[in-house]
Amino acid sequence: MTETTRSLLLAAVATVTLAVAGCGGTDEPTTAAADGGGGSYPAEDVCAFLEGEIPALKEIGSPVGRHANLAGGLATFFASHGKPENGAVLDAAVAAQCPAVRTEVLTLIDVDSFSSF
Repeated sequence: MTETTRSLLLAAVATVTLAVAGCGGTDEPTTAAADGGGGSYPAEDVCAFLEGEIPALKEIGSPVGRHANLAGGLATFFASHGKPENGAVLDAAVAAQCPAVRTEVLTLIDVDSFSSF
């Protein structure tokens, strides 16, 4: 692994960690990522975002590059839509709402779940 690739991977992990794990929940139930999770958007919104990212992810030549690209995109999405409580909440919502999109995105970034992303 080159130093540039390692740096991109670390940046992606840091971005996702801050975007997903560093958020707080809300006191009100919502139609968020997993029925009452920390975000304030419907699961359909994140599914639409992820589905829209698939063509760009396919253009990127490596899982590490796709990982970094998606991490930045998700950070931007969560900044304007609210953040899920954690990766497990996001994973459950996407698995329930758009399982085929979830599977394709996770395959492209070479991870088993958004919890491990």
